[in-house]
Amino acid sequence: MKFRIISAILLTLTLVSFAGCAKEADPKRPIEKVRKEAVSMSLARLETRATAYAAAIRAQKIEIEKTKQRIQKMPIKKVFRDKSLTRRIAEIGREAEALFERYQIYAQAFQEKGGDLAKIQIEPTQS
Repeated sequence: MKFRIISAILLTLTLVSFAGCAKEADPKRPIEKVRKEAVSMSLARLETRATAYAAAIRAQKIEIEKTKQRIQKMPIKKVFRDKSLTRRIAEIGREAEALFERYQIYAQAFQEKGGDLAKIQIEPTQS
């Protein structure tokens, strides 16, 4: 009996800890759902969400740069033969586009509610 209670508690704690691990910036999140959520979100929550998308977009830019450098080091014939590289470039592009589309929705809602766009910029301004 005691073992069952302990097991149930551990299982519950494990599930609760994983619940918070969902990607904050999800490129597959349905656009309509993003729009509906953005309307009812608080200014602070919009800032958090937009900032997460901005960070994900920056990470995609880094990934694109790494891939670009990899391509530059390869012989031109190999670049065109390497289908995995071509697929990866297309995948990065699609994901970056999806992230940006969702970012724009949150950023617009953030601005409409009086938020300062400087706080959620994709590229931080240089001081």
